Amino acid sequence: MTYIYDILLNFEKDFFDFFEWNNNDKITHIKKIPLIKISSHEFDLFKNSKIRFKKFFLRKIYNKTEQFSPKKDVITYAFLISNGYEVIAIKLNKNGINTYKSSLLFDEEDEITNIAFKLEKTQIEYVILKKQKTTSFKTRKEKTQEKNIINSLNNLYKNKENNKMQFLYLECFNTKEKNLKKIYTSLKKEVLKNSKNTKKINDFFKLTKNRG
Repeated sequence: MTYIYDILLNFEKDFFDFFEWNNNDKITHIKKIPLIKISSHEFDLFKNSKIRFKKFFLRKIYNKTEQFSPKKDVITYAFLISNGYEVIAIKLNKNGINTYKSSLLFDEEDEITNIAFKLEKTQIEYVILKKQKTTSFKTRKEKTQEKNIINSLNNLYKNKENNKMQFLYLECFNTKEKNLKKIYTSLKKEVLKNSKNTKKINDFFKLTKNRG
């Protein structure tokens, strides 16, 4: 097995390019991690889909990743994958599901792709749990904003804050509506498709938060 040494990773549930890393992210300084070359098709699949890896593969990578840390220096299931042109890191949960992913710093990725390009492809057994149908082009900032707005809408609906929900609906659609479920569903759809009403909804929550 080929190993890569001394790199920085930023494991998150959503994949972000290295230029979207935040200052408050928990950066993991990796001491040693396996590198596995796969096909470009599988690379996209592992990057964008929910995958459960089978036990034979889990045994191969078990405790093979080490980090510079005084507390816990081993990551149970983690590895780098590359198609010879790109590299990402994947960390699995105890069930072998690719729960966390990380991009790499540009210079480190460039160096690793040069190594991976010369490697033979490895056959990996896995099960696709959920295949992503479309690629999201939202930035990390947009995804975070979307999540915060949806959480705020959920709280309004859960707490039955009728007046606020009706006001928001009127602001967005210029018509009155009393059915809270319809209001909630419509506003949520606007946020998820990032329509022009998203800014109105976000500004509303900013304003009410500052007043609170």
